[in-house]
Amino acid sequence: MESPSPSGVLRVSPDNLSAEVPVGTCLLDALTALGVHLLAPCGGEGTCGKCRVQARGSLSPVGVGEAQKLGAENVQAGFRLACQARVEGDVEVVVPASSRRPQMRILLSGSMQDVELEPAVEKKFVRLAPQTLSEPYSRLEHLRRCGDLRADLHAELPVLQRLPAMLDEAGDAVTVVLCEDLLLGVEAGDTTAECYGVAVDLGTTTVVASLVDLRTGRELAHAATVNQQTQYGHDVVSRIHATMEREDGLQVLQAAAHASVSRVVQDVLESTGVPPERLYDATLVGNATMMHLCLGIPPASLGHLPYVAAVGHAVLAPGADVGFHGHPAMRVYVLPNIAGFVGADTVGAILAAGLDKNDGRIRLLADIGTNCEIALRLGERLLVTSTPAGPAFEGARIACGMYAAPGAIEEVHIDGHVHWQTIGGQPPLGLCGSGLVDISAELVRLGVVDATGRMLGPDELDGTVSPEVRRSLVEREGGLAFVIAAAPDGSQIVLTQRDVRELQLAKGAIRSGIDLLLEHAGLTVDQLDEFVIAGGFGSYIDKENAMRLGMVPRLDPAKLTFIGNGALVGARLALVSRALRRQGEKIARQAAHLQLAHTPDFQLRFSEAMLFEA
Repeated sequence: MESPSPSGVLRVSPDNLSAEVPVGTCLLDALTALGVHLLAPCGGEGTCGKCRVQARGSLSPVGVGEAQKLGAENVQAGFRLACQARVEGDVEVVVPASSRRPQMRILLSGSMQDVELEPAVEKKFVRLAPQTLSEPYSRLEHLRRCGDLRADLHAELPVLQRLPAMLDEAGDAVTVVLCEDLLLGVEAGDTTAECYGVAVDLGTTTVVASLVDLRTGRELAHAATVNQQTQYGHDVVSRIHATMEREDGLQVLQAAAHASVSRVVQDVLESTGVPPERLYDATLVGNATMMHLCLGIPPASLGHLPYVAAVGHAVLAPGADVGFHGHPAMRVYVLPNIAGFVGADTVGAILAAGLDKNDGRIRLLADIGTNCEIALRLGERLLVTSTPAGPAFEGARIACGMYAAPGAIEEVHIDGHVHWQTIGGQPPLGLCGSGLVDISAELVRLGVVDATGRMLGPDELDGTVSPEVRRSLVEREGGLAFVIAAAPDGSQIVLTQRDVRELQLAKGAIRSGIDLLLEHAGLTVDQLDEFVIAGGFGSYIDKENAMRLGMVPRLDPAKLTFIGNGALVGARLALVSRALRRQGEKIARQAAHLQLAHTPDFQLRFSEAMLFEA
């Protein structure tokens, strides 16, 4: 008889949770299994230092890298990085608020255009006449004839198995639920007033859902959450590697995607009182990696040259197979990918911005997120590309970075004194993406940061810089830092020299993608009639500061338009219009993809784009 594997008891404060955990389990994984979600933007590599907890008991020894990241004083106080510590026996852990994944501020919706209502799912009320000996055809055929339904109506096996009971219970007055030529179900009485669908944007960092009345196309509710995959890395490359390095990696990341989708769908249903069995249809968008992971398709081919997807066409899947829990026969329509990392979310944003149509204008779309997808409409041509902007705007690899959550500094202005504003007016806890852009742009404007990104010391600054700004420059381990504010625990919220370099990498990727796509089309910025910015982060940044840093080209601010979460809007459009589903599929077939890695002078242009325009 095999002896049981050794284990220890993990107790977590202040949550008052406990569980038995096998010896050797990573502490981060054990906490996640208990429902305690920590920040881990580096994917458990131990490089971000944001999953720190205070622990007492039997854990693996502190490693050299972990000790360097924590500092001797914190190690002495019992702090550990949860991703680097393994359970070796009984452990008591205190999880500070600063290490927990916060409730984020997420842009839930964006601009919506008028479309002809043509959802894939519809309902029809039918009166059933009694069947007679002279009508020997099947019950399904009888239903079709009584309802004057299309001649090619059919049903899949699970519905056929339930059909006799459905009809027996319903009597002679029924509502049929149809998805084009497919019978999804039969309901007793007249339920035509209850027909709902949900659009979901499965982003690398955030997951957003919009509940829609399919009879009217009206949005009834929306909800958002953090993608539970973030603990396996903040960018798609980390997650692709996770599926390859862990034996169960694909299953684990698929389960995390499904749990995130299920959470937002449940939230919109509960907020409206709509029962799950009245949810019949869904559309899903996301980048190529997110779609592969959600569908359980190995994404390894996206992780190496030539960066190709396993599948690019639209996918129609049973809801339960993709994390949606609604009507038993619920369908999920996954919008198509275009090529490489230009995925279904870009198709959605193109639909939302109207770039699928040639209206005679030259229009550029940049959907700014962890990845930045760029699309250019030039006559009958639609050109697309993508750049890995990275997780800096989500707070990863930024010393005091954090998600856009209550307490995050979102605006900074310096007029001799440093002024800041936090989300929700809460005490400052860290710096989110828009705040990172603001403080960097202000320091560039004042000459504290030069065009190369170097932070100048107090005695290098000219006489126009105020004493307060000079005092805010301090020496930290690793170089200079600028103190923005003091946190409630007395620690300083700073922008470091390394943070500036991370920002330069992100903005360099975005700008080089924009410049090279325009150059490939033989255009200059001045020829653009409109520059459309999509994405949650993109909708909160200050236009002038983005141009001062060179993140976007300098152009007439009147040409710069924000459309919000374009990917979600596109998913909603596809939910209420079969014509726009077909249009999205046409986009995926016809768009020309520019692979930046194959552009001869990409590295040179990227290096140039890292410079600030001051």
